[in-house]
Amino acid sequence: MKEIIYTSPGGLDSIKIRDSDVPKPKNGEVLVKVEMGSVNHVDIWGRQDLPSQPFPRRFGSDAAGYVHDPNGTEFKEGDRVVLYPMDFCSSCRSCLSGFENACLSRKLYGVHEDGFFAEYVAVNAKNVIRIPENVSYEHAAALPVAYLTAWHGLVTRAGGKPGETLLILGGSGGVGVAALQIGRILGMQVYTTTSSKWKAEQLAKLGAKGVIEPGEKLQEEALKASNGVGFDVVFDALGGSYFQAAVKLAKKGGRVINMAMTAGPSTQLNLRDLYSNNISVYGLYLGTRKELSDMLNAISFGYFKPVIDSVYPFYEVDKAQKRMEDRAHLGKIMLKF
Repeated sequence: MKEIIYTSPGGLDSIKIRDSDVPKPKNGEVLVKVEMGSVNHVDIWGRQDLPSQPFPRRFGSDAAGYVHDPNGTEFKEGDRVVLYPMDFCSSCRSCLSGFENACLSRKLYGVHEDGFFAEYVAVNAKNVIRIPENVSYEHAAALPVAYLTAWHGLVTRAGGKPGETLLILGGSGGVGVAALQIGRILGMQVYTTTSSKWKAEQLAKLGAKGVIEPGEKLQEEALKASNGVGFDVVFDALGGSYFQAAVKLAKKGGRVINMAMTAGPSTQLNLRDLYSNNISVYGLYLGTRKELSDMLNAISFGYFKPVIDSVYPFYEVDKAQKRMEDRAHLGKIMLKF
């Protein structure tokens, strides 16, 4: 079989496709034939050497396919499945409470250990989730990182409500587009950001009430859009100085969500802006298996479909990552295995 690996930290030239034996599933594992995967920024950060990750390493955190060998588990051959991308212990308080993404010993597949970008992968059965028959592999594989993070933030943590206002900072990336769609499902009035004219047009078609350019006048224009009171929820998909802006743009009693550091890992913050306005802050690291199942059902019932930017054959993964690095995409970049 073919698998995609990083040989060492570096640029696109560190991506290699190599031949490997089809794995034999261990006790409790399922052998899955991968059909679709999707590219995430964490793949790129992982290639550039995030802490605590091994090299060489098979990467890829998003994948869907079918069960090739159920290996005595509750699955049967041919079951269509998506893979939950977090390794977790199942026994700590967080896991027992249903929050695997807060597990004390969690590891992200594709970053901290071998991921899913191969023609066949052996995966613990607890990480395997059935796909409804009317949901495509493509849409299922788009969910586990970007859409799951947005769902966990807006639905579970911040509890978005009909009629509330939502501002998304970093609106044209995978998580930003997911947050827009999920905000609309919740009945929120969604405002988002992009510096691209054609992306702004597409975001408006997806239901954004307003699209703001994230430049020097971001705060001024965003406050104007909110009639000067700020937003009920600000979803920060950028980090860096944008987190400071997010806190300033939340209304009194509002909520701020952060899930990234694309614009930098640190920021300056006046704590008075936080405590004097009763702002709640939520940090996100993916979501839970139940939430992934809930999203699959939401797609099955017709509430939304993930936005697909493009589909590449898996052996063009370097071109797919380059498209993401160049910020030429809107929505999810997919890989066909």
